[in-house]
Amino acid sequence: MCSPNISSRSRRKFPNPCVTSRCGPSKRLLSRLAIGIAVLLGGGGPAVAQVERRELPVLQGEASPQTETAPIGPAAAAQPELALPAEPYASAPMDGHAGAQAESALPRDLWRGLEGSALAQLLAQVPIPSPSPALANLLARALATNPEAAGGEAAMRVAALKWGGCVNELTEILQSLAQAGEPGVAAPYAMALLAAGRTEEACAIQLGGQGQLDVASKRATFLIPVYCAQLSGDQGSARQGLNIARANGVDAGLAASVVVGPPRGLHLARNADVLDYLFLKLAKAANRPDIAAKASPELLFLLTRDDEAGPELRLAAAERAASLNVIDGEALGAVYRDAAPRLAKTAQSPAALRAKLFAALEDQPEKVRAESIDALLASGRDARIEIPMAQAIAQASNGVAQDTQAANFAEAGVRVAALAGDDQTAWDLTQAADARGRSWQLLLVTTDPMSERSHAALESGVDIALKAGLPGPLLQRLVTVLDALGEEVPIPLWDLAAKTPQPDDGYLPATGVLSALKDAADHGDLGRTILLAACAFGPEGPKGAHLIALGDGLRALKRVGLDAEARRLAFEALYAHWPARGKV
Repeated sequence: MCSPNISSRSRRKFPNPCVTSRCGPSKRLLSRLAIGIAVLLGGGGPAVAQVERRELPVLQGEASPQTETAPIGPAAAAQPELALPAEPYASAPMDGHAGAQAESALPRDLWRGLEGSALAQLLAQVPIPSPSPALANLLARALATNPEAAGGEAAMRVAALKWGGCVNELTEILQSLAQAGEPGVAAPYAMALLAAGRTEEACAIQLGGQGQLDVASKRATFLIPVYCAQLSGDQGSARQGLNIARANGVDAGLAASVVVGPPRGLHLARNADVLDYLFLKLAKAANRPDIAAKASPELLFLLTRDDEAGPELRLAAAERAASLNVIDGEALGAVYRDAAPRLAKTAQSPAALRAKLFAALEDQPEKVRAESIDALLASGRDARIEIPMAQAIAQASNGVAQDTQAANFAEAGVRVAALAGDDQTAWDLTQAADARGRSWQLLLVTTDPMSERSHAALESGVDIALKAGLPGPLLQRLVTVLDALGEEVPIPLWDLAAKTPQPDDGYLPATGVLSALKDAADHGDLGRTILLAACAFGPEGPKGAHLIALGDGLRALKRVGLDAEARRLAFEALYAHWPARGKV
């Protein structure tokens, strides 16, 4: 997940349609949310379709691959072979809240053996933004590693970070490139600073004389000075800069409407970027409801942190950003807390209802809080933000399941703890759970390698599965995942799973991708392995992968030392199919 730029003429599309799944919460869920708010106070977010691939901008002096757009979906590409041994990389704790998952340390040379056209081909096939929080985080960390790399390789990784809305990583890598004197970096760096809310620093960057630029960098080069001048009240310089931009062929429609007027009926392009929003703010027209649905990932990042944005706009942006894994649960919770008190009493959008219910959680009786948590999780699942939602409400859920009045909602506590990465709490809650709740122990084995409790759960796996009524296809998925992670699956559990034919659904990549993945892992090509695994999992991430692709992807990541990441991806792959998740 990103510690989660685009030209006006050739932008990558980040639509907000309900294409691949249900659109937002059901009427029943909305009713539950509204009732929950009424109880607490006394008185969705849309499913985001996989985005299209866009151009790969390059830094000055490099051959440009950005004239062609590549489709989504893996396509096999011959990769160079390097006879280098794979080396394990030590695991390190992740910064952040208690219970956060461990991370594997990444070596600075992880991109060895993957340069030029090979890197461009793979990046064009990787679903970015990733639908998997664990995979999004791994991709962001990997792409930002070794920022000193020069030329086309760095430009391609910068472009991929922009696609994912990874603004923090983006500013870091561009700052390193700028300090190293890399040409063509100034405009992307200034854009990243604007997306991070660091306006003064962005306006201090000198953007002239950068030579040949791609379309996005050219637009930024000429329009950022216009914005900065207008922001400071220097309308003369703003108009002069606007004329220069037009003379150089830059589409300055929105900027022109703001600078020279009239600032009425401002047209917003189908895909809005950071500059579009900033010019709308200058015209005091930035609270229009269509901005979040049209926003690029970079703009979504900015909107979630913009205290001046209207509460409903900010909520819509935060939930869409969370669904794209641009932000995590902590950031989502912060927006809920800040926006909820500012919402009108009549605000009834799914996002507004979730924010109101979330903000009223912590001081309520345990049973009411448990019901509200369950409703938020169910609504979050429909909005495709269940994992960040669980991260956001983890603190408020503490102690809920232990309360006797909330006993019927114990499973919600397990779900919150497991999704938020608090494995110890999740295990503790399963000990006193019913048969259905105890089945979660088999899921928690994926994130708790070689422990006594995991061994005991696997030895009792058949009994647990039968009592909980776990379906055969899920057991097939379970044993496949555990085997890929190197766990010793007891024979009786294998036999029980084998009574059901192996599922043949899910995403299976194009011929050659899985063999290339194995080759990359065998040779220790870490960067190539990460990208090929993402390609193998497909547009829905590990939860939507075919069993063959899922097992091969997890096995390859573990082979190159990414054990912690493989386990979290395995958890995601199983959790999405686990039965009886909540009351709705």
